[in-house]
Amino acid sequence: MEHEDGTTTTSAQDFVDALAEPVVVFDRHLDVVAANRLAGALSASLTVGTNLARFTFLNPWVEDSVDGWEAEAHRTAAMLRDSLDEHDADDRFQELLGELMARSTTFATEWAGGAVRPTRRGESAFENPLVGRIDLRWEQLRRLEDPEHVLVVWTAADEESAARLTTLRGLLDEGATTA
Repeated sequence: MEHEDGTTTTSAQDFVDALAEPVVVFDRHLDVVAANRLAGALSASLTVGTNLARFTFLNPWVEDSVDGWEAEAHRTAAMLRDSLDEHDADDRFQELLGELMARSTTFATEWAGGAVRPTRRGESAFENPLVGRIDLRWEQLRRLEDPEHVLVVWTAADEESAARLTTLRGLLDEGATTA
């Protein structure tokens, strides 16, 4: 899915763009390398180029505004540890870990605690400034031939969230037609 120069292949982006639900692909460093428009509209953390670990641990707004932030922080640290266990600790990985350890006491505590293996599915709540709270179920998927990347797909957890997700999708479509 990713070229040696770090760019995402067109096919990965085309794939996530074709899906109606929010979808992202992240790499072993937890960098979002592909995302559809709905994912980006749902949260700034779900846009291409964002590092999920940095967003979770170094953005002061996130800790104060995300419902269940402690669980998200625990899961993110566990995902990073799992990735390190699966892949060699390259320079990029060392740099990311050093930055997170130096700048976030929460991350340092999570990392020192030996985060357990991450779950591959769960629920998350997003506070969206346009439509309000959206509760979503998510699942991580991996392709056997591509262990470097993880696909994450979200779907509404309840009828109210489904309606808000539909409204958000409509706002995106409106913006596309007026642009």
